[in-house]
Amino acid sequence: MRLDLGPLREWIERVAPDGTPRRKVLQILAVVLFVEGLSVIVMFSYAWVGLGILSLLIGGAMLALLHRRQEGPAEAKDKRPPGLALVDRVVELVGGRYAVMAVGVAVVGLVLAYNWAVSPRPEFGDVDTITIFFGAVMVAYPFIVDRFKVEATFALVFLGLVVLFLALPQAVSGILSGGGVSSASSWYVHYMLAAPFSGILDLIGIPSSSTGNVVTIQFQDGTVNTLAISAYCAGMYSFSIFLSAFVSFVLVFERMKPRTLLLVLGLGLLTAYLGNLFRMVIIGVVGYRWGMGALLWAHENVGWVIFLAWSSLFWWYILSRVSRGDHVRSGTEEIVETE
Repeated sequence: MRLDLGPLREWIERVAPDGTPRRKVLQILAVVLFVEGLSVIVMFSYAWVGLGILSLLIGGAMLALLHRRQEGPAEAKDKRPPGLALVDRVVELVGGRYAVMAVGVAVVGLVLAYNWAVSPRPEFGDVDTITIFFGAVMVAYPFIVDRFKVEATFALVFLGLVVLFLALPQAVSGILSGGGVSSASSWYVHYMLAAPFSGILDLIGIPSSSTGNVVTIQFQDGTVNTLAISAYCAGMYSFSIFLSAFVSFVLVFERMKPRTLLLVLGLGLLTAYLGNLFRMVIIGVVGYRWGMGALLWAHENVGWVIFLAWSSLFWWYILSRVSRGDHVRSGTEEIVETE
């Protein structure tokens, strides 16, 4: 039985025509739900993992329904968005779409085999999960690319970049350092996170101090507790997932002028950093007032709410700029300057 999405697309076009504020709001909601769902699953926020899966599915379905398909003759190769051209070229180099499926099977198989036979910790971690997601998309690619080429390309590019930015460096670093932390990471965690975190707590009346990646806080009940800031707290996950989503969105859906691209990317990275620092302060305040149990709960579940808030504002800004013409839409129009 073939699912016909035509009536639903027509209803969306009537309710939220392309280019209208309603359409932009729906596009923002779709991107945020998709990215946030993946981040919740990857970061193992156990209390909310069901909502993470639901968010991922709803966001992906909305992206598929909201994408404006080009009418008329097939798009010329030199007019394709760079993301589509890149994926088509890679598929051609590896031997075709079914070769991509074979690579996906191999990727999933390697992760399973490593965890079963080699890893001292056989349970699946964040790196395993995101890599399996990537392999699964490659397996499904030959079956969905003809009908949902743009959406399949977006998923492939997005997850591939997450693996490149997050999973691969983390795996290589773990192997080379034996699970240790590099000096660059130690510098970043101490000076950009632990020290500012401790300083902000002091400013709002919560006694604290920092040494390296460890922050010591005196709770309201008088107990002294130490918090070690890991890669998760350091914002590696939110930075990587945000950067992957942004680059994928620009490559597949909306091409911006270089000046605008750098401006928006810099703003997004700064907002991600400040949002992560704000998250840490909220966790510290919760621990100070209600104890370690409440702190651990906040650590698992507050981050995705804050990520949802700042990323919603960020995508609203991106799509607002795009709607004013400062872009190349889907690789089919000339670059337009807006002053």
